[in-house]
Amino acid sequence: MRRRSSQRRLQSIGEILLPALKKRGLAARPEKSALLKLWPKAVGKQIAAQTKPDGWREGTLFVKTTSSVWVQQLHFMKEDIRQKINDLSGKQTVKEIMFTVGYNPAPENAGQSATGAPKIVLRERDKKMIAECTGALADQELAEIVKRVMKMEISRRRVREAKQGH
Repeated sequence: MRRRSSQRRLQSIGEILLPALKKRGLAARPEKSALLKLWPKAVGKQIAAQTKPDGWREGTLFVKTTSSVWVQQLHFMKEDIRQKINDLSGKQTVKEIMFTVGYNPAPENAGQSATGAPKIVLRERDKKMIAECTGALADQELAEIVKRVMKMEISRRRVREAKQGH
């Protein structure tokens, strides 16, 4: 049996899977993924650094920000951002954008201090104190936030102490 020698264009996996996903009502995931990739292009570096698209449901894009100030500022820019995303995607996919506080970006040089040295590790007593302070919190999400804030603050103080000691 001979193989056809006609040259066929390679198809992306998205082109193959999207029709199958649409049949089963699961097409929102590829759309969400595409929207998440467009976000930095639509809003620019400064806004992208302070925000993170967090979800997509029935035409509404949910975006987390670093503070309530950003929520308010982006609320005024919402229509322009929505239009830009739709223009970039080539479809009128986004009907609404909802902004909430809750994004905590990782530091640019995570794992290192400003000098490039490894980040200061918490002392055992610091870890115990954090565990004691957060152990009584019933809300796990709140406990994780408090842990993260305490670790960052203690680490910041340790770095400052190390710089002053020299």
